[in-house]
Amino acid sequence: MAVIRSKGARFADGADGGHAALYGSMDSFDAGVVDDGPQLGLAVGGRWPSGLRAQLELGVARSLDYRGDTNYANTGARQPSEAKLDTRQLLLTGFFDFPGRRIGSDRSLRPFVGVGVGFTRYRLSDYVQRFPEPDNPDGYLRRGPGGEVPFTGIPGGSGRNRAWMLAAGVGVQLRENIHLDLSYRYTDAGEIRTDVGDIAIVRYREDGTRREIRVRINETVADFRTHTLLVTLRFDL
Repeated sequence: MAVIRSKGARFADGADGGHAALYGSMDSFDAGVVDDGPQLGLAVGGRWPSGLRAQLELGVARSLDYRGDTNYANTGARQPSEAKLDTRQLLLTGFFDFPGRRIGSDRSLRPFVGVGVGFTRYRLSDYVQRFPEPDNPDGYLRRGPGGEVPFTGIPGGSGRNRAWMLAAGVGVQLRENIHLDLSYRYTDAGEIRTDVGDIAIVRYREDGTRREIRVRINETVADFRTHTLLVTLRFDL
């Protein structure tokens, strides 16, 4: 079981696919962070008397909340954005256990370091940018008759990236064949991309009626790097 914290993400224009650019400038972007969230994992591997061990592991995180802020011109100081992120990660990892220290008649502490490579599959969904406090509240970003906030719906995205990680931690021997590992990991999971697709621009006319405009845009992209704290129960068979 793990708790994931992202290093921070900034969505900007990606590759030019022949459509409109969402931001249109290197100075415009959506910067935020993926909120802390749980990850569950399973692994199987082997160990050697030399202190080396290796394992193949699968980690799954569901419905992580992305929260950010865009910086479009003339749309106000506060432009909150949000999305949902699901990830699955398959890594081949190797660890080296340093000599341990006894902390009781039948327990010991053993620090370790590790490295891993593999793949991360992601799915980004429910991506929305809102404009609650425009510079001109009576202009094109006016609210609806019931106080509805104008927003832009961004296409989601999914894909698979190469990933690598570095780890350090300590293992506590609970019984002869049961260990509790406490560790930290830094993982570079590549990039998250929104698909080429139509954005939904939802605005309100002066008479209060709702209008929706569809515009096809290129992909947008953000780096995805995480810090993770793990608690692992390890059984030696």
